Amino acid sequence: MVGLTGCLEETSVSSTGTTSGPAQNAAADGSTGAPVGQPGSAPNGTRQAQYDEVLEVRKDGQVAATLSVAEPKPVASFYNGFSTPTAGPSFTTFMVSFASQQQGFDVNPFDFFVRTPDGARVQPTFGCEPAFNAATLGAGEKFQGCLTVDVAHGNLVYTSNLFESASLVEWPAF
Repeated sequence: MVGLTGCLEETSVSSTGTTSGPAQNAAADGSTGAPVGQPGSAPNGTRQAQYDEVLEVRKDGQVAATLSVAEPKPVASFYNGFSTPTAGPSFTTFMVSFASQQQGFDVNPFDFFVRTPDGARVQPTFGCEPAFNAATLGAGEKFQGCLTVDVAHGNLVYTSNLFESASLVEWPAF
């Protein structure tokens, strides 16, 4: 039972009303950190976020971490052309950043997926560096990594739990 306790927590996501600064995402997207509009919720209850928006991830009502995702970038190939996309002209990469507020906050690339326009669910694959790997963060620890998906179009979705079927946050289609 000890290994499953994280799965039983109530998880939610809300906006902090800020955007990530240029230093955080400069390598990923060259963003300026300019303010964005206040997104709402989709009909299915999933929070609609904007790229570079800083979000609070709450576990059982307490802020566990903040999360931001930089605007996606196309990449034609990896590993000197050895790895090429199969679903379109390029891979899509996202720079994902977490800052933990609590001891033991888990991050995992499989908490994210892309929902394609036809409803397919595409999980991350290997590609960009620094790769977004699974980790357990300490209080105050920051983690940033790159997610790569082999899909031409879709919406990035965060579930916060590999076993969770409900989407918590969805970013605009790319």
